[in-house]
Amino acid sequence: MIRHIALAAILAASCAAAAETYPGKPIRVIDPYAPGGSTEAQARAIGQKLTEAWGQPIVIDGRPGAGSAIGTAIAAHSTPDGYTLLFTNAAFATAPNLARKPLFDPLRDLAPVILVGTQPLILVVHPSMPSTLQELLVYAKANPGRVNFASAGTGGATHLAMELFKSMAGINIVHVPYKGSAPSATAIMAGEVQMGIFSGNSVLPHIGAGRLRALGVSTARRSAALPDMPTIMQAGLPGYEVIQWSGIYAPAGTPADIVLKLNRKINEVLKMQDVKERFVRIGVEPAGSTPQQFAAFTAAEVRKWKKVIDDARIPRE
Repeated sequence: MIRHIALAAILAASCAAAAETYPGKPIRVIDPYAPGGSTEAQARAIGQKLTEAWGQPIVIDGRPGAGSAIGTAIAAHSTPDGYTLLFTNAAFATAPNLARKPLFDPLRDLAPVILVGTQPLILVVHPSMPSTLQELLVYAKANPGRVNFASAGTGGATHLAMELFKSMAGINIVHVPYKGSAPSATAIMAGEVQMGIFSGNSVLPHIGAGRLRALGVSTARRSAALPDMPTIMQAGLPGYEVIQWSGIYAPAGTPADIVLKLNRKINEVLKMQDVKERFVRIGVEPAGSTPQQFAAFTAAEVRKWKKVIDDARIPRE
């Protein structure tokens, strides 16, 4: 027993010493999505500030593929020393439940560091459709199977958010997948389909031009980008909430002191005015959290979307 206690004390002291000197070399941040996206923009904004504070380069390493699973698996199986991190988004909580043979376990293989940002999705319809959410629900119930919704692809955020909407509203609407948000939004404007839900950068210009009509935002509170737009809950579907989020994880087993050092510094960065402004330009609200809060949030997201995927009987691939 004494030997175990002594060993634990030595390990704790070693971890504390590692955190004091961390980082002593460049940090690799894996972005598992296609180049030019929101996660990359957020990662670069934070990376620039960490480089300035710590004097070590923050290298953004793009590893897209398999709906983010490839890059995430690389991060999950990297050495847990704080020098490889994962910058990901809400797909982190859904990707394993869409795969027959998942490449990683979101609750076992990665250690939550911090919730970085949040943003709403915006429910939009073709201008010929009803002008309020309540009227839309009445119309959909009166016309089962005759209203189609577009998504950016099967199993993605824009699909799953609408499956949750469909289930909670008790309506029969038909999924039509497209290859990306831009073509699916274009399909609604062309009248090929009637509705969908998207991030702001995909639809705000079209809403402003009158080519799409917005009926509500998916978060529990209103969006700064559309302050006059009600939430979907306020507009007629109580309890509906979908958050598009981004966050940073480290490989499981990364020393807690290093995770905490990263968390404290990134929380500071997210409060910087120029960082806030960079985030606002891409429609993201800086968040911040403790590692424990982010761990609880992650577990809740995994449970929520697993149920949506199972209930909608979305096939695993």
